[in-house]
Amino acid sequence: MNEATEQLWIECVKENNDSAALVNLVEKYQPMVNNLRSQFFINNYEANDWYQDALLVCYQTCLIFDGNSGSKFGSFFKLRFKNYIVDCIRRDNAHKRRANIGTKPLESVPLAEQADVGAINDSSRIIIQKQLQEVLVEFSELELLAFQYLIGKLSKEDLQKQTKYDMKKIDSAIYRAQAKLHKGKSSTDLS
Repeated sequence: MNEATEQLWIECVKENNDSAALVNLVEKYQPMVNNLRSQFFINNYEANDWYQDALLVCYQTCLIFDGNSGSKFGSFFKLRFKNYIVDCIRRDNAHKRRANIGTKPLESVPLAEQADVGAINDSSRIIIQKQLQEVLVEFSELELLAFQYLIGKLSKEDLQKQTKYDMKKIDSAIYRAQAKLHKGKSSTDLS
């Protein structure tokens, strides 16, 4: 296919909204579309979505393309399509960030503040209490106090006052308590 045919298709799209000419142009540049598809990932996008977007961007490119300036249609279409894809990815990521505003890991929220995290029913609560008691039996006295810190009952300063230990030893006890809880969770399946 020569440049004259391509120019004819562009003019048909621009002046007559010729869908057959538009399809011919997109099919000509399908390898470029496939190449960009292999470079970028957009959530929930399938091959048809890429093709539809290529048709849309190609149509818009035909409407504004001016071959008299010396530019090539293929390069212009590729630039516009790549920018369109990058913009789609940016919007998708912005949407994800918006959903994450104000969130924090559940582990960092004291248990007392975790109201209705999973709407635990009474039978589940009894099972969890039993499993927790089995794990807590293995705790030292200092680790039990550290557990009270983990569930939001005591502050680190309260721990220090009650135990007369330095912060390093208290942090170590908190770490050990967390490790034992995680170990107990995996062995008794606290989830």
